[in-house]
Amino acid sequence: MKRFLLAIGVVTLGLGFTACEDEPDKFELTDGNPTISYIRPQDVAAKDSLLTSAYTGSGICIVGNNLTSIKEMYFNDVKAVLNTSYITDHTMLVTIPNQIPASNTGKIYMVNKSQDTTTYDFKVMVPEPAVTSMKCEYVHVGELAQINGQYFVDDPNQPLTLTFTGIDNSMNLEVPRENIKKITQSSISFIVPEGAKEGRIKVSTIYGEGNSSFYYADSRNIITDFDGPNNAGPKGVIPQGWNIDAKYSTEGGISGAYCQLGPVETEGGWVEGLKLPFWCGNWNGDPMSIKEGAGVPLRNIIDFSDWENMSFKFELYIPSSNPWSAGALQILFVNNKLCANDSWQNNTYIHTSADGGKDLPRALYNPWKSTGSFDTGDEWITVTIPLTEFVYNDDGTKAPSPMSISSFDSFIMWPINGGVQGTKCTPIFRYDNLRVVPNK
Repeated sequence: MKRFLLAIGVVTLGLGFTACEDEPDKFELTDGNPTISYIRPQDVAAKDSLLTSAYTGSGICIVGNNLTSIKEMYFNDVKAVLNTSYITDHTMLVTIPNQIPASNTGKIYMVNKSQDTTTYDFKVMVPEPAVTSMKCEYVHVGELAQINGQYFVDDPNQPLTLTFTGIDNSMNLEVPRENIKKITQSSISFIVPEGAKEGRIKVSTIYGEGNSSFYYADSRNIITDFDGPNNAGPKGVIPQGWNIDAKYSTEGGISGAYCQLGPVETEGGWVEGLKLPFWCGNWNGDPMSIKEGAGVPLRNIIDFSDWENMSFKFELYIPSSNPWSAGALQILFVNNKLCANDSWQNNTYIHTSADGGKDLPRALYNPWKSTGSFDTGDEWITVTIPLTEFVYNDDGTKAPSPMSISSFDSFIMWPINGGVQGTKCTPIFRYDNLRVVPNK
């Protein structure tokens, strides 16, 4: 019994010591002004490298004295977030704000509790523009377009410019200033000028220039654009499988003909009227022997050797009259031996193994999940899904195995299941320009 009580006493005493030792480390704002001796990277391995400048978003370590007197800190005119857990008398870890300063004075401003300000010379560098996406990559000439990215700075001394550079810099078409309607740090809205052609878009600012990672009007690696005979793609690919209820039209299209599924009522379950399959095979032999036309395996017409650095893209239109609120859009690339060949076809392969399927990896696109309902605002948008994100099972969990280059034979798009709960809806899906393109 005495040993037991002694053990309790030791534990209690230990807890008391821990509590007492914690208190001296509690942050307290001190009097006086700070001084900075030098600034270095946060990485301990680079602690001997001294910094006089750094890019927005960089983490730095400030070394000096009385740093606990700093109540507020500004890089130029942008306030930084201070975490007192990373501030001591002699060191401070802080991240330079991502926001681009309106006035670049080249100084850090430190304000103490008496509102006195101490300055330190330090230059915040802004990266060149990063042009990462376009709301719709097929916007018509004369219509409003929007590109997205970062570091779009319109300096009065050196205004931002937009240039269509074509494929391999085959053109140099600058967007007239009057066509540029709105500029923020992360987006630019503009009217597409006459003469714009397929290729990259360049943004130039006072901090440099950056080319888009995407192509405007991208025609590379088209699976199908529904513009050929019998609404086939440039290599003859057409939807193929059981019970396809696709309709085709050019009315209100973004690039020639498009494919429409719906309106069909769904709660996210098995609704065949919303599926768009492209099964390979022609009932006359090995599907891999087909080199073009209906039933061609996709890897016979598109080079997927670098698939991990590629994305699946398509243009999508969901009218506001028929929004989508149930079932994730499942997108699968599947080896021909797993979903169909010249003697059989089925739809059950998309399920989990518990439901008679094959646990195949896929993408799940469900933009309605966060809002409860989704439509594209009666306009076309471009959807981009990196192939490295094709990692889910039918129920929304991670698939047990990844895709490989042999996966790219058959293909299907279908808003069904996906591990999300929705509400009954009667959506319309319009698709165009299904393609797989390099990320850069």
